[in-house]
Amino acid sequence: MSKRTLLLGSVFALALSGPAMAQGFLVSTNGKVAIGLNPEGHLIAYVSDPDAPLSPLGIAYNFSGQGGRTGWQDALAPGCDCEAWGVAGNGFGNQIGQYTGNAGITLVSQSFVPGTSFTSVTTADGSGLKVTHAFTQAVQTATGALFKAAVTIENPTLATITDVRYARSMDWDVPPTEFSEWVTHKGVPTTTFLLHATNDGFANANPMTAATNSGRVGVPPNTEGLQGTAARDHGSLFVFTFGDLDPGEKAEFEIFYGAGENETDALTLLSLVGPELYSLGQSSLGDRRRDDLPTFIFAFRGVGGEIVVPPPPPPPPPGEVGVPEPASLALLGLGLLGLGFARRRA
Repeated sequence: MSKRTLLLGSVFALALSGPAMAQGFLVSTNGKVAIGLNPEGHLIAYVSDPDAPLSPLGIAYNFSGQGGRTGWQDALAPGCDCEAWGVAGNGFGNQIGQYTGNAGITLVSQSFVPGTSFTSVTTADGSGLKVTHAFTQAVQTATGALFKAAVTIENPTLATITDVRYARSMDWDVPPTEFSEWVTHKGVPTTTFLLHATNDGFANANPMTAATNSGRVGVPPNTEGLQGTAARDHGSLFVFTFGDLDPGEKAEFEIFYGAGENETDALTLLSLVGPELYSLGQSSLGDRRRDDLPTFIFAFRGVGGEIVVPPPPPPPPPGEVGVPEPASLALLGLGLLGLGFARRRA
């Protein structure tokens, strides 16, 4: 069964019937992070709902004076609506983005609870693949949050679909130094489903052509770590391969979007979801990478890689006190003995 959310009560359930569908948005329960979603599942939405924090809205963080900014600041929308996804099968590639346009992605249905969940179901021309993006909040700290997109690529046809691929691209514009950010990739060499990675956030996300994208500002494709030796206006492009899908078979994985108050907060958030691949977008205020300012996140899980941010150690059971090791007890005993001897001499 594909991962779907049953939406009732005040939920808006919309089906493709001629008019353009509505944009949606999600806001973390701590009020720190928000994302904007288009009907087909790509980000950077022009949201008309008065409860939306921003419009256009990509990935926004609610600043509280960091870097001289206060209020909602977006790390995708400034300058270019450059965020896109694409899918391919049987040699047919399709993609959609506000900046790159729609090449063969057809909306089947959309449903959302304003601010809480958003699900998009689409099909791809040529291959017939069905793609579902189901967005919900994943985890949060006191000062940051991650949203999860559960992605299902399904073969609803009666024949095998070969060479199934998925691509996602984004251009980071991280405040307060939009158009000049530090971007870091982690997990590139250990993610087995990853076919190609570059720092080109302006890329067309057709997986058939994106797999040859050479990236920007002289950084070789499939580079781990910092994407350049200086802050630039760049982003991330990842292309995955899932092999062949037999009739009724599915490929499932998860994408995470969000931000933390600083790099430490961002890595804490990632440790809570166990990512196999991620991109961090950070400010260059003061001509250096600002690990102390809000850090934005784009990550994947379920794409054949190793966990690159391990989970935090579990807390001890309630009421349990750690038992000292024998060597520790011996040292404690010697210390008490010495204290008693010193008192007798005094």
